[in-house]
Amino acid sequence: MQISEKRFLEFKELMRKKVGEERYSKMTEQELLASATALLTMIKTIYKPITKEDYEKYSKKAENLRNQV
Repeated sequence: MQISEKRFLEFKELMRKKVGEERYSKMTEQELLASATALLTMIKTIYKPITKEDYEKYSKKAENLRNQV
């Protein structure tokens, strides 16, 4: 999976903020790229857009639950 240079720079900045400057400065470009790729792979694996049919089904269930309370 490839990541654009722009998105990779954004990811690196987020990592710098998350882990702190000291730890970030010890990370190689390869480690950062591997982390970014792993994150994208995970998101691609777990993210599934909801269909209109499912949305309507779950909306009705949620409404019924709210009305029972």
